[in-house]
Amino acid sequence: MAPKVKSPVPSEPEDMPPSNPLEQLLGYQLRRASQAMMADLSAALTDLELKITEMSVLMVIEENPDITQSEIGRVLGIQRANMVPLTTQLERRGLIRKGVTTGRAQALRLTPAGRVLMRECRKRVTKHEARFLAGMPKSHRDALMLQLRMVWNQ
Repeated sequence: MAPKVKSPVPSEPEDMPPSNPLEQLLGYQLRRASQAMMADLSAALTDLELKITEMSVLMVIEENPDITQSEIGRVLGIQRANMVPLTTQLERRGLIRKGVTTGRAQALRLTPAGRVLMRECRKRVTKHEARFLAGMPKSHRDALMLQLRMVWNQ
């Protein structure tokens, strides 16, 4: 008679991670990716005492000298009421200055200190992006960016 072969013991439920039905949802994947990237970028900016939103505003001003608060808000999807405290804080820190006024709109520009800070921010953002895209071929990166724009630009 052949020896009895023991059947494998089923693993205990606590040994297996619970399944996550949300993993099949695009919104869930986008949120998880965003959380991971934003946490990493926030940490990279901590010693500069700069929040991600503030850095974003500075980047848009750097790229578009004499842009108005309303235009920045439209570009970044920030409500007008939130733009005033943001730009006020950046002006107090000496990173931007208000320029020519047309009606109620004021043109914004980086100060020399703002330009120096943005050079450092760009270096850090480049390293941050590289960490997350390291294993992805450039063709996939380009396709990912295009597809993400298609999702949020609807």
